[in-house]
Amino acid sequence: MAKSKNHTNHNQSKKAHRNGIKRYKFPRKLPTKGMCPKFLRNQKFCKKHLRESGSASGSEEE
Repeated sequence: MAKSKNHTNHNQSKKAHRNGIKRYKFPRKLPTKGMCPKFLRNQKFCKKHLRESGSASGSEEE
């Protein structure tokens, strides 16, 4: 009796591309659960002052 086939790659690519091969979506914000509260408070004020000063946009006048 002939040996049976162990593996084939037939049709696997077509099946994978039917719904598209998706790329991993990086999260916009990292979770802050379990982080140091002192650091998070400081980070909040830092972001606030960056917004107020306008240096977050990257336009510096000389």
